[in-house]
Amino acid sequence: MAIFASRYERKLQLDDTEEISCEISTVEEVDGHTEYLLRVQRGPNKENSWNVLRRYNDFDKLHKCLRISGIELPLPGKRYFGNMRPDFIAERKEALQIFINTVLMNPILASSLPAKRFVDPESYSQSFHDHAMQNAMLCLRNDTMWALGPTMGAIGWRLRKHYFKVTPKPPEKSGSSKLLVKSGSQTHQSKHFASGSGNSNGSGNSMDAGNLDPQAEMVAEWLEYGPDKLVDEKEISGILKSLMGLQHPHIEPIVLAAHTESGCLVIRRFHKHGSLKDMLCMVTTPKNPFLNKYGNPKGRTALSMKQVATYGRQILDALIFLHSKGYAYGHLHAGNVVIVDDCVKLLDIENYVLGVPAFYRPFFMQHSKIHAIETIDVYCFGHVLFEMAMGYPLQESVVRQINECPEALKCLLESILSKEACKAGLPTLEQLSAHRFFSQYATPSAVAAESQGGEKPHFKLSLNAKELLKQAAIKSETRLRDEQKSVKNQKRIVRVQELMSSEEEKRKSKQKAKLEHKQSKLKQQGSLQTNNGRLSLVAASSTSTTSSSTATTATAAAVGLLNTADSFNRSDSTPEEPTLLAGLKSPPLTPAPHLCGQQGDLPTAGSSMASSVGRQSSTPNMLSDDGDAGGEEDEPTRSALLESICKFNRGSLRKVRSND
Repeated sequence: MAIFASRYERKLQLDDTEEISCEISTVEEVDGHTEYLLRVQRGPNKENSWNVLRRYNDFDKLHKCLRISGIELPLPGKRYFGNMRPDFIAERKEALQIFINTVLMNPILASSLPAKRFVDPESYSQSFHDHAMQNAMLCLRNDTMWALGPTMGAIGWRLRKHYFKVTPKPPEKSGSSKLLVKSGSQTHQSKHFASGSGNSNGSGNSMDAGNLDPQAEMVAEWLEYGPDKLVDEKEISGILKSLMGLQHPHIEPIVLAAHTESGCLVIRRFHKHGSLKDMLCMVTTPKNPFLNKYGNPKGRTALSMKQVATYGRQILDALIFLHSKGYAYGHLHAGNVVIVDDCVKLLDIENYVLGVPAFYRPFFMQHSKIHAIETIDVYCFGHVLFEMAMGYPLQESVVRQINECPEALKCLLESILSKEACKAGLPTLEQLSAHRFFSQYATPSAVAAESQGGEKPHFKLSLNAKELLKQAAIKSETRLRDEQKSVKNQKRIVRVQELMSSEEEKRKSKQKAKLEHKQSKLKQQGSLQTNNGRLSLVAASSTSTTSSSTATTATAAAVGLLNTADSFNRSDSTPEEPTLLAGLKSPPLTPAPHLCGQQGDLPTAGSSMASSVGRQSSTPNMLSDDGDAGGEEDEPTRSALLESICKFNRGSLRKVRSND
């Protein structure tokens, strides 16, 4: 067959549950368009990082693929003009960073194949569906019971798990029963154990199609091996055979289990009403894609306390049974639980031996005390119990506050999911089963009721298989502890960097505050100097104006006096003339300030005028005496004197020669 010609290239087994962070580091212009350089990191180690170039159209395609989830994502709108401007590119870079952070911080969106291919195209570029189809057909190539049908789509959260419809093959006309025959190609590629027709039931560990409900819908699930697949392929066959023979009222039986070098194919009953998660999210069509069902559920509902206690007790009974047989579950979550006639059924019991990562691994990887197989089951049970009681899943690794529930349930949840419990240590499965919450609210154990009806729990593993599973558990715990140490060290580094950055920010803020204070003081001093200069200019201008008017008046008076004295000197006045002038009262003269400042050592106007009159007049004391007397007269007299002096016309004077 040509479909098997191409060999699937298996790369290093990745843990798809590892957290991926993305940062848009730089922006580049390539061939007239803008490309964003994404720095992507998987897990806590910075060495596990790479770069990816993406355009805006790639972001837009991712947004269209995730639109089916119904979650509003903050993708910036497309712009046709001005999209090459530096300011616009900077704004779009910040908006796209917010968009990709929103996608990767949502566990449902981050686990989707479009998101994985966007940030890690090298690891998720191959066609997982084609690879699953090839291996599923290879497993059922020589099977006489089941025929592989069409795919059911991405109804689960795992990227490497695919669901196909299967139908029973019509019985052969010949009545002879044919035993399972391995072909040469199957010897090195595929080994499977299936329910044969008629007498192929052997030890009774496989189920015949005739014993199944003809109305029951069957589903084939193909799952690749995970990073914790530590059991050899030769030994997996025996363990899968034991799992097919497992019987327990709270564990869904396996109809067929087959494996290749890449993964395992399991056929079991498909429940049309869906899982416990479908019940809590009020999903009416379980065959819808995972993103459409759980991305943004239209409604949520919680179970009654009686249902929570009953279902929780049944889950504990199944877990205790498995651990007593040397087998761990490790994959408990609401999607792996179905309710049939008020009875719990656990799914995917084979995941532990296939080594695939658990649903809650990103949560319990943050707590170093949660590393043992039983402790992981206890922690996952706490999350399922919380989701049943509250109606919504816990989005953190620990619970902060529990409200609106009975005290017994609150005590039970805090013993598993509180921060103190995760640090100190979790209780055992037996201790949880004996908690008073189940005795108060749960109905009698269904295991005891059904054991009286004839169906007894049965699960038998060989000593070699138990030893192999024990060694595999030790190795997986070691890997988990190493990852927990890496996460813890990374948290310390981040904390130290935050402290250093905070100290640096404090130092910078102090320097900035000092600089701002210094600048404000300088501004205040400058403003004060400016204001003082303006005030001094105003005062000087007003003073100069007043002084100018005063000086003008004084100068005019002085000029008049000098002219009068000069005329007296030229006319050689007679004694009658000084007597007449003596009657005139002269006010004291005040020199102008600006004249004093300009003339320096010059005497005042009054003194200079008096001295000149004294030198030129024959009666030196006349004006000074009159000045002293004038100081005692009233203001009108002074005004009249000044007016007469100003109006005095010396041109009318003439020199008269005396005969004497």
